[in-house]
Amino acid sequence: MYKNSLMKILASFILVLTSLAFTGAVSFAKEKELVLVKTSPLLSITTSAKHSDPATVVSLNHPTISAEITGRALKTYVEIGDSVKKGQKLLTLDCRNYTLSKRQAIASLQVAKTQLNLAKKQLIRNRRLIKNGTIPREIFDKAEAAQQTAIADIELKKIIIETAQLAIDRCKIRAPFSGQITKRFVQKGQLVIATTPLFQLMQNNKVEIKSNLSPVDIQKITAISKLEFVTNNQRYQIKVRSILQEVDELTRTQEIRLSIPKGTRLATGLSGRVEWTSNQLMLPPDYILRRNGQLGVMLAKDIIEGVGHASFFVLNSAKEGQSAEIDLPISTLVISENQYRVKDGQQIKINIKAAKNTVKGSQE
Repeated sequence: MYKNSLMKILASFILVLTSLAFTGAVSFAKEKELVLVKTSPLLSITTSAKHSDPATVVSLNHPTISAEITGRALKTYVEIGDSVKKGQKLLTLDCRNYTLSKRQAIASLQVAKTQLNLAKKQLIRNRRLIKNGTIPREIFDKAEAAQQTAIADIELKKIIIETAQLAIDRCKIRAPFSGQITKRFVQKGQLVIATTPLFQLMQNNKVEIKSNLSPVDIQKITAISKLEFVTNNQRYQIKVRSILQEVDELTRTQEIRLSIPKGTRLATGLSGRVEWTSNQLMLPPDYILRRNGQLGVMLAKDIIEGVGHASFFVLNSAKEGQSAEIDLPISTLVISENQYRVKDGQQIKINIKAAKNTVKGSQE
């Protein structure tokens, strides 16, 4: 009987040991399944989004000056590269035909004035005679019409004189504004007609920046206070002046014009880049991985006493090997070490010491 009791106690003891061993093995197995990772707050690993697009300096006025009358070029006063002031003479055309036309019109005006004087005298005489009943009404009406015709003829002759004078003024080609001659098309002795190109004049004291941006960047740039034009290692503060509300069918971009500070001298045609920094956070490509054909970032969620689970967050705008925009709270924890080992939903164990060092470093 004593032997049987001893056997029962021994069996119970073995059962307890077996149970403890099994429980320990299970706990060890669960502990082994946890992946040790390092996390970093989103704020500590992201950068502000920097944008850069090609741009060019353009003149607000760079027209081709053409002839408005027909004439032979007698003398040119400027060459390519010359700076000119508003109203300065550029070219003189042979103006003798228009001078003669004006003299002829002046002579015709004198004749018209003489005819008007005669018509007035006849009308006064006929008005007196018709009161006496000496002449019929028809003769009086003709005298009155002759006076009105003479008046109209004088106005016509004045218009002809003004037209001739306008042609004479156009014989001297003058600069419409101050600028620089960039091209000369006319030669001395050349016969030109109306619309013949003569010079190209650039207004070099009024320039601005021209660029073509995507509609997405257009929306972003309107909210940015600091814009810069960068060229030859020089930076210039610029502002948005105008945005063309038209998307190019080929490039799918919109043209934007940006003004430069007063007094800034930039050569027309100078190329550079428009640069600005937005408030959008950019995640470096080191933290971006691919899962099920999508690009995203692995986050640490539901952390309790250093244990949580991994969650894959899809970045729709991400491209392979490039930084991507991310719209999450800056305190979001990103798995920054062993992120390629963990799977979406898998339990993880946080390296608390490493995480504290990361937070401390970002605060400093």
